[in-house]
Amino acid sequence: MKEKLINLVDQAEKNRRRLCRLIASSIKPANEEQIAREFSALKAGIEELTSATNSAVEEADQLPRSLSPSLSDLCQKLEQDICHCAQTPKPASQDWKEYLAEQKRLLAILKNEIQNRWNQPLQIKILGIGEITTTIEVLGEGSLRRRHPESGQWVRLAVKKAPSFPTRSGAEKYQSLCYEYEQFLSARLGIKTPFAEHKLMPGKNGRWLVYNLQERLPSESIACLLIQVASQEMIERVFLRLLQEMKKIFLWNHSHPEYLLGFDGQIPNWAFIRFGPSHPVIEENEPLLYIDTTTPLIRGEGKEQLDTEIFIKSIPLILRPIVRRTLLQQVLDRYYRPRDVVLDLIASFITHHRGDLVPRMVELANQGMGKEIPELGLEPFSAKEILSYNRKDVLIWKFFRQMKRLDRFITEKIFGKSYEQRLPSGSPRFWENLVGAGGKGLTVPESLKPLLQQKIE
Repeated sequence: MKEKLINLVDQAEKNRRRLCRLIASSIKPANEEQIAREFSALKAGIEELTSATNSAVEEADQLPRSLSPSLSDLCQKLEQDICHCAQTPKPASQDWKEYLAEQKRLLAILKNEIQNRWNQPLQIKILGIGEITTTIEVLGEGSLRRRHPESGQWVRLAVKKAPSFPTRSGAEKYQSLCYEYEQFLSARLGIKTPFAEHKLMPGKNGRWLVYNLQERLPSESIACLLIQVASQEMIERVFLRLLQEMKKIFLWNHSHPEYLLGFDGQIPNWAFIRFGPSHPVIEENEPLLYIDTTTPLIRGEGKEQLDTEIFIKSIPLILRPIVRRTLLQQVLDRYYRPRDVVLDLIASFITHHRGDLVPRMVELANQGMGKEIPELGLEPFSAKEILSYNRKDVLIWKFFRQMKRLDRFITEKIFGKSYEQRLPSGSPRFWENLVGAGGKGLTVPESLKPLLQQKIE
């Protein structure tokens, strides 16, 4: 919420500066229409800022009590001033300047209050527990924020810590592969990914760590939550859009066997970033991001570029040779086979509580893959096959999860060492089950519950 308010203040200030430049250049009738548009944008921005601030004030756990009155008073004054200006028939140039100077002063005070007096306690929110690592968000004064390189707005960051590497060169190679994978998907194939950074840091006992920092997207935008509240017609549009995106990878791999990309197309790995209560639709060219970029599967000249030991770091040392010989290659290969990637996508509807949609998704996949790109030679899918695939997939990842628990038990209880994937002892934490990970049930955010009741069209 703090970042949202700062971004709204910044946007209001940009609108104010644009209006200032117009007023300074001319107040002639030819310019009045443009001035009216800019004033309207500023007024809408102030109203949105006021609404967001009032929401923050109402949530006692979000805002210090000593700060609430000052923020409310400032926003009220901003809104009163802009309403007074809107009611003035034709403000003179001097009136405009005085009004905009007062807006500048109030916005500066408001931003300073939010930035310097809003001291939230540290909280660690667990967004999901994956097969390899845990995704968290740090809230409060230790929160991680960056300015987005394209929008210029402050964004929150979600954090993953990759399993540690024995050498710096190994960690640097993984870091480089993450950037290469994201860049290739976005710039070369047109599959957009969120803003991300991958930070290299020394760890304990001479080991090296890579922290994956990725733009924290609105919860409502994650596709596995979208399908909980949308109509079947909308979900079909979502599914077809995902197939269109994945085709880009399939066709690239088909034509470039010397440089292959592995891909996990499951439904929680996508985000329709505008979707939410204020935009409950999926349009033809709806902005879409692929978010699972921290397992950069790239095969160059038939050789895996990623150190695949990252997949079995959580398995007890004595069992790793067995898993390496019998299971690891099977798991890796399916990310490169188009048919398996699509199977995985459809099966993920079962995992995320929409198994009722599988028959229709099978029909759409057969139409969209077999008929439109026959050069891949994909055999038709069947609902029975999807159910069988899902059962096997669940068993594989249950095995990995049980091995992780066993490894944690051996490390902590038998050898008395700290388990590297644990959060620091005593860290405050709470769940937001965006993908139903870690055995936790999927939770639809409060903001989407009205849409769940309506079953939007």
